[in-house]
Amino acid sequence: MLTLRGAGIISTCLEGILYVRNRNRRRLNYGMLAASCALLVLSTAEMGVNIARVYQGFLTIGPGLPGGPEQYFADVSQPTFVTKSALYCLQTLILDGVVIMRTYVVWQSVYVVILPIIGYCGLLAATIGSNTALATASTHAGDIFATETGRWITAVYSLTLGTNLSSTLLLAYRIWQVTRESAKYRSGASGPLTPVLRAIIESGAIYSMAITAGLVTFLVQSNGVYIVLDILSPIISIVFNMIIVRIGLASDRRIVRAGPTTVTQLSSFAAAVPAEARARRRGTLDTSYELKDITVDITQFLETTSGFAQDDDPESTNLHTESHKSAPLGNTSVSIAGNHPSDDSTP
Repeated sequence: MLTLRGAGIISTCLEGILYVRNRNRRRLNYGMLAASCALLVLSTAEMGVNIARVYQGFLTIGPGLPGGPEQYFADVSQPTFVTKSALYCLQTLILDGVVIMRTYVVWQSVYVVILPIIGYCGLLAATIGSNTALATASTHAGDIFATETGRWITAVYSLTLGTNLSSTLLLAYRIWQVTRESAKYRSGASGPLTPVLRAIIESGAIYSMAITAGLVTFLVQSNGVYIVLDILSPIISIVFNMIIVRIGLASDRRIVRAGPTTVTQLSSFAAAVPAEARARRRGTLDTSYELKDITVDITQFLETTSGFAQDDDPESTNLHTESHKSAPLGNTSVSIAGNHPSDDSTP
């Protein structure tokens, strides 16, 4: 009978086996892992700050203010609101930086990503300016749409939208270009990069629509901007990890066919750029090919019927061989017996 101690040991061992299964076959990308963990920590911290704001606004600080909880939530200079804004800006910077890095890895050219880099530098300056304006707000602390804070927030939304959208479009175009060029060398309707391309387009569309919604609600001075601001944090983590998960699924795909076994594996975005294309752009591609002789041996078998022939019947000339002879084509030597059969002989 299985005891509880035995069941505990067996279950723990099985859980450990399943947990580490195939982990030794994976190559970790520590940069992406660090970015994903940072987004997880920042989004969790922002969630905690939002809970603290609700607690303070309705239970502790808000009821003691002249305007009640409404005044507390409208005050953009509150430490909790400034902290929440800073956490959101950090997540935005991480996401846009990773997208730019992915675009550079795929294109292998800094000139292609020069425009997103300029937008990223502007976004960094806008995030610093917006959080400084929120923390130092005094006369306009109760109005987030005031000019002193509104211009910085508008700049943050606009720059992150432009930076992320341009990088995503460049990244998707490059993968689509590689997929189209490699279509002539493969069989099948879609290539291994198709799931990655779909994930990039979907994640870019989700994030772009969310940012556009936040920008529009802020420009029309709607309080719905607070709702959009709070849901942007989990959306950033979703669109970031969506690509990682889809790449992991694509790299684990195995295509097994009858006869030879074909294994399709995608290790990283760098696989989207063939080494030959990079070498061609750098001018280091060796386009000279050595021509080698190919020897083809073709064996020809000639079989004839032995017989006798007479000299006076040239129409009955026969090929005579003692046995089957073989020789390479073009070098076949055949001996012809000039024996002519007589009138009463049977060929």
